[in-house]
Amino acid sequence: FARFPKRYENTLRKEVWNLGQNSAGISIRFRTNSPDIIVRWTVQSDIVMDHMAFTGIKGVDLYAYTDGYWKYVNTGRVKGKTNQSVLVKSGGKTDREYLLNLPLYDGVDSLFIGVRNDARISIPKENYLTAKKPVVYYGTSIAQGGCASRPGLAFTNILSRKLDRSFVNMGFSGNGTCELSVGEAMAEVDAALYVLDCNPNMKEELVYDRAVELVRYLKQKRPDVPVLFVEGFYYENGFENPLESVTARKNKELKRAFETLKESGIKDLYYQKGEGLIGGDHEGTVDGVHPNDLGMLRIAESLKPVIQYILK
Repeated sequence: FARFPKRYENTLRKEVWNLGQNSAGISIRFRTNSPDIIVRWTVQSDIVMDHMAFTGIKGVDLYAYTDGYWKYVNTGRVKGKTNQSVLVKSGGKTDREYLLNLPLYDGVDSLFIGVRNDARISIPKENYLTAKKPVVYYGTSIAQGGCASRPGLAFTNILSRKLDRSFVNMGFSGNGTCELSVGEAMAEVDAALYVLDCNPNMKEELVYDRAVELVRYLKQKRPDVPVLFVEGFYYENGFENPLESVTARKNKELKRAFETLKESGIKDLYYQKGEGLIGGDHEGTVDGVHPNDLGMLRIAESLKPVIQYILK
């Protein structure tokens, strides 16, 4: 359930490799007619953070495909490294497709899905989420899912369900810095779109050079895959003078990289401003930086039409 193949262990920075063991964005699809579904999972590190719910850090949540969309069913709560949770009880005997989202900020050592003895469980029958090429989203702790209250509410997971398309989560907490070593892994994916959303973790003086270098590399490897730049949104502690903040200066450097690449003749480049991504009422974060569930939903709603336009 890791986010990088084993062969990348010696090519990535240690911090990125370790964060790649977190199962953010990874989900399990299955089909069953069992009226009862129990999940047992063991996490690797039993991570604790002071600003994020355990259910988001190391819990799981379940969706069922019903009435033409993915409907939230239940959350597997956390009691320790090994956990067991009844996610469906007396749910009838209709064959259904299910989606089990894995923890955002911990790794998974083992996972068991339990059903009734007289029930069927199998691989999916439908190709929901898998029929179209995926979106590869490279970002920071925010893209990894901090601080959603449960895995399905990370904005990349919300977008995946709304757009019926897999999102490869390459959000690395504190370490989303437009590195070529991550770009090598991105380029392996036959993607519909690459998204670069690394400004929150970048030093201002590195934004321009690294963005230009990474996009040129991706376009060399996958010339037909479009690239979307996403600015950082303004943090709440800079509310008095947002246009004079470090975020604003980084965004200016990102826009300069975008313009340079366009002027050099590179095609299929797109740009999304950060202003308004989490709304304008200042209620979209846990700590002034990391989105709460409201902020996650607003990011998804802001990016959905942009991504739809690019992929139309």
